[in-house]
Amino acid sequence: MGKRIVVDTSTGGLDYYPFHHDIKILRIKVFIEDQGYLDGSELKADEFYSILRERPELIPRTSQPSIGDVIEFFENLYQEGYDEFYVTTISSKLSGTHNVIKLASEELKDKMNIHVFDTLTVCFSEGLFALDAEKMVKEGKTFAEIDQHLEEKRKHNTIFFAVDSLSYLVKNGRLSNAQAFVGKLLKIKPILQVQETGHIVSIEKIRNIKNALSSIASKVNAYANGRPFDAYILYTGNPKLKAHFIETLKTELGLENLYEAPSTPVVGAHIGPDVIGVGIFLK
Repeated sequence: MGKRIVVDTSTGGLDYYPFHHDIKILRIKVFIEDQGYLDGSELKADEFYSILRERPELIPRTSQPSIGDVIEFFENLYQEGYDEFYVTTISSKLSGTHNVIKLASEELKDKMNIHVFDTLTVCFSEGLFALDAEKMVKEGKTFAEIDQHLEEKRKHNTIFFAVDSLSYLVKNGRLSNAQAFVGKLLKIKPILQVQETGHIVSIEKIRNIKNALSSIASKVNAYANGRPFDAYILYTGNPKLKAHFIETLKTELGLENLYEAPSTPVVGAHIGPDVIGVGIFLK
């Protein structure tokens, strides 16, 4: 024993990351009607968004893993020879998964060490925390050293994204029907931000999606405030919207060849197939 392994949740998008990693993924379920699918292994992003396009009346739901599921997950890894785990999770402000893993770590503390880190973010930004942690584990860094690095990283990142259709925010209870009616009437395209607190907040409402994407570019510039940064594009199931955003970032910020990270089904279930955004990490 004594080996360490990094564990991430399926919301981090590492199923689609094109480079090798050994990160174990705790999968969250997506329910389409009465059928449950494990995000990333039983249901991929492109298939999920195709289903939403074909059947717009569907209201997909998600279910965080139970404490029993999490205990079984770690017990299986223990049987493989691991007893120390550094776990990065989706923001505890957006999902109860973080707290379930914490509870499981208490149940299992007599036989294994499960150290849980709250990234306070979601999508591929969350996955980048896991990739950093895995690299540091392989370098022999202590969990305290990894914490110190990730806590600093956590202070200097954000996500800006635009929602072209409000319907899924309504279906999943994130927006009232009255607000949605007004939004559709005025063609409002809200711009949202994942903030340092781990919450997602609406920061601007614009009536045209092209103007919304241009506004995101301006917000990226203001957030960086002259500092160098790394960025990636996050998207759901709208290739035309993604293509326009790529051109916007190139024209207005000079950003090219960014990694394009699909939002996983468990994220897309809440925001729908018409979302585009950018994740930023200040250097």
